[in-house]
Amino acid sequence: MTTSRMTLRRGTAALAGTALLATLGLASAESATAADAATVVATTQSPGYTEVGAWTTARDASYGGIQPRYSRTAGDTASWQLEAPAASRYQLGTYFTASVDNGTKTSYSWTTTGGDSGGPVLVDQTRNGGTWNALGTVDLDAGEIVTLTVTASTGVAVTNPSLNAITRADAVRIAPLGAACGTVTATPAPVEAAPADHGAYTLAQTGTTVRIDAGPWAMTIDRAGFRYGFERGGASIAPAHPTTGLLLGSDATELCGAVSADVASADADGVDFSVLFSNGRTATVHVGATGTSADIDVVPTGGTASVIRAQLAGGMNPAYGLGDLGGWRSDLNVYGVKDLDYYAQQSDGTTEQRFVSNFAVFPDRGFAEVAFDNGHLAVQIDGSATLLGVTGARMDGLHYFFGDMETIYASYKQAREAAGYRDARPDQTFFGVGYESYGALGYNTNQATITQSVTDYLAKGFPIRWAVTGSGFWPYVGSAQGTTSSFGMWGEKYPDPDAYKQFFADNDIALILGLRQSFPALPADGGTYDPAKDGPFVQEALDAGYFLEGDDGRPLTFSTISFPSGRVYLIDPDNADAVAWFVEHERLWEADGFKEDHMFNATANNAFARNDLVNGIDAALADDGALMMVRNSAYSVPGSILRINDTDYNQGAGDRDRTVINSLAFSASGQANYYPDIVGGRIMADLATNTDKQKYLARNAMYAAMSPSMSFGNEPWVMSDSSLVDATLKAAQWHEEYLPYIYSAAISSYETGYPSTATPLPIAYPGDAATYGLVSKAARQYEWLMGPSLLVAPLYGSDATTATARDVYLPAGQWMDIETGETFTGPTTLTAYPQPFGKIPAFVGRDGVLVHHAGSGVEAQVFPMAAEGVEYTTVGDDGVTKGSIRIETASLSDVVGRDIVVRDGSGAEVEATVDATTGALEFPIAYGEHYVVEDRDADPGTDPGTDPGADPGSQAPDTHIEPIDPADLDAAAELEAGQLHLVGRELVAELGASAAGEWFYAVAHSDPTRIGWFRADASGVVRVPVPSSLAAGAHTLSLYAADGSLAAWGRFTLAAAPGDGLASTGAAGVGWLAALAAFSFLAGAGLLVRARRREARMQR
Repeated sequence: MTTSRMTLRRGTAALAGTALLATLGLASAESATAADAATVVATTQSPGYTEVGAWTTARDASYGGIQPRYSRTAGDTASWQLEAPAASRYQLGTYFTASVDNGTKTSYSWTTTGGDSGGPVLVDQTRNGGTWNALGTVDLDAGEIVTLTVTASTGVAVTNPSLNAITRADAVRIAPLGAACGTVTATPAPVEAAPADHGAYTLAQTGTTVRIDAGPWAMTIDRAGFRYGFERGGASIAPAHPTTGLLLGSDATELCGAVSADVASADADGVDFSVLFSNGRTATVHVGATGTSADIDVVPTGGTASVIRAQLAGGMNPAYGLGDLGGWRSDLNVYGVKDLDYYAQQSDGTTEQRFVSNFAVFPDRGFAEVAFDNGHLAVQIDGSATLLGVTGARMDGLHYFFGDMETIYASYKQAREAAGYRDARPDQTFFGVGYESYGALGYNTNQATITQSVTDYLAKGFPIRWAVTGSGFWPYVGSAQGTTSSFGMWGEKYPDPDAYKQFFADNDIALILGLRQSFPALPADGGTYDPAKDGPFVQEALDAGYFLEGDDGRPLTFSTISFPSGRVYLIDPDNADAVAWFVEHERLWEADGFKEDHMFNATANNAFARNDLVNGIDAALADDGALMMVRNSAYSVPGSILRINDTDYNQGAGDRDRTVINSLAFSASGQANYYPDIVGGRIMADLATNTDKQKYLARNAMYAAMSPSMSFGNEPWVMSDSSLVDATLKAAQWHEEYLPYIYSAAISSYETGYPSTATPLPIAYPGDAATYGLVSKAARQYEWLMGPSLLVAPLYGSDATTATARDVYLPAGQWMDIETGETFTGPTTLTAYPQPFGKIPAFVGRDGVLVHHAGSGVEAQVFPMAAEGVEYTTVGDDGVTKGSIRIETASLSDVVGRDIVVRDGSGAEVEATVDATTGALEFPIAYGEHYVVEDRDADPGTDPGTDPGADPGSQAPDTHIEPIDPADLDAAAELEAGQLHLVGRELVAELGASAAGEWFYAVAHSDPTRIGWFRADASGVVRVPVPSSLAAGAHTLSLYAADGSLAAWGRFTLAAAPGDGLASTGAAGVGWLAALAAFSFLAGAGLLVRARRREARMQR
């Protein structure tokens, strides 16, 4: 993965050479440490700079630490003169600090002493600040002077329309470009080489063609143009681009294509190519091969930042994914996307573009792609190209995946974890019904109003499991207010915070607080810092160097969107001590978790492209035991759920289509544990009387009930239509009833990478073209799979308040309306299928097994379509304990007339009943137990935990394990240092390739804690979740083979209780984990409160 820290945190060091400017004639040449010593830069303090009009010096320094000049008078001009040090072709560029109040039509033009001229070129100064913006090219002789003039823009300031827009005169430059694209041509020499076996792949060369054959897939490269494409099973699935497979340039204005390539070397690690581009630049390209992926690294010669793009042919339709970029469209199909400068919270999508992913899957082709990077990305999937790109010194995160959908998503998960983008194991709490104070009360939030509102929800029968206090819980000083980083400083609106926290604990509700990693800057830096509202924490972090810093070692400041006012500092996510400090101080709130909601305009903050700005912070909080709702992230979800951007009635009917498309785009991007925001969105003051809003709330509630997570704000019982109140309550109670099933799917999504919690139908049925366009504003057939046995099809979208029926497409197989018991055989479309308010829009099919809450226990439902051999995995409330329900009877279609029996793992019979409406076999279950449904006359000797006809490795053994006392463990089986790690809340044991695919039973000591069976992956790695019940201190993990023998064991230490504090192995505590231990003195009561609340929720 390309690390963008130097590019992003060092300002413009690589491109601009900020401070050490040497005088050179009329301007200054960049120092020898800059990108190119022949580049000439001029600022407003350089000789030859002139102005016409009313120009003023700006407050804040910009390029080179110099305060730029600005004008608000359209037509004012400022000019620079730059002398060419040598004859060359130069690129003209301008540098400025972006702001929403800048002009969008700033004009640049130029003349040369040689008689040439150019422009005008219009530049939008609200975008792409803090970097060089190309204006054009010019040929100059040595000593020739170019005069570059900026003309002030028309328009008004966004934040104050009574003022004119700002035009900034900052810095300009001429940078030698070298040869132009197309000036170098080369034809690769033919090569004939017999196939060579390199283990994971076979390499063959014929003429100018290179073939890398990995078995399940093959890559063919035409060395003329490095044109590459892919095959599966001998058929082309991703054709080569017609002209070139690689593009390279110093910036995006002039990208040169590859013209020729040669194989430089090949070994077990992959193939290295030497690639020549049409301007004479070169690069090394490495292609690694596994059975499921092609892994590519492009390294341009010279080590300077470059724009690097890799492309296949266009026309690969349909495609799905792309995170938020794919979610703000009229169709889940992302074909047609083209964004060649994409990054988190860019100005066109400041709050919308916060989950950044360029992963895209092409289901009908069994193909997917991603390019991991934290900076400026390029994405294009249309008729011209299928392209991914980055800006940096190399492109080392490019991967192509092959296989069925389960294989592709598993490979993608493995690749993103290897690249450092780690998901957190989801907690069950967030998959229940929640509450958000913002939706209920707007900004009128305080201790009394929130506790009363939540009390009312509970009294009305809403099963609230978590509640967000989003804002306003901090101190106020006059009109100024603190922030989420006023750690533990509850304000006057919450006069008794201990009682407030106890209220939620007494009601078994997780207390969630709003969270941003921003701190008010000192007044001298443009912020509103005041110890009375912000505490001593800002100064502590400044003194320790915990904020993001510029080249000069000073903390960077940023503007925000709406809150907090003034400029802010941001925690440095790459500073392990800073992250540990932040986590420890967040404990002072004594909350159960956080709703992360970082917001700023990255473009206006000098194009601060840092896509994973919040990943590490959210991950650290999750590892510390906090329940995390994530909004900002790159590729992964370091929390339980991923929130889409705000939904709201006032955002218009079309936003209801976006809600579904956005959510399922997250699923297609490999993150199915999404949260579709608050039912009803912001407070609706006239909900009691507005019929349309009442219908909207009821439809939104049912849509959310079919989603992985849901919450309420607006109080439904105020609605005048009691039938809609009932429909809304029914949605909430159905979601709570089927929480065990939903959470099982959520754990499956986390563990496998496959989006089980909400599977878009094109991914579940990649060969069924009828599914490709259903999720779109045009079709409005919003359907997906929820787990392995439900298809849900809520009536939602722009017509949600007027429509009463919807076409429902049912793919191949048997399906049953979960409420009526009516059955259907797919593929078929149910035309205008009725969906009155309150109808549960779910169809049971596929595996045909559900689990749900029944009274105080959990019950299984096995429906008639459940086929012999189906095995459903149950997951306990702790997310770790697993059991199973296996079908061993040929048919359940006539269960009433046959002698069907359910047995548990001991062979004992379990009492079962049959539902009169659906014919489902229903019986109580215990988590961790294994059940079999079979004919009573089946061989009684068949052990319920095995399936003689199945692959013995496909299910966990049922061997009874008797743990060995740690004192008696065989020293020869002890894992060596480095073989046992703790990553987040999982113990990772590296057993070696010989263990691949084998099952191991995990037991933790001091007191024996049976954790369960876990299967080693293809590398022989076993991942074991740390149980929430495990106390702090030294422990031993022992792993037992399927025959009951000891396989391996190792020691580890929990520095604080899992779910409540740091966990680390004795030998491998690194990074922020090690740093966090140094701050453990701050944990105090916060740890104990969080632990008690989490334990209470686990026991209910």
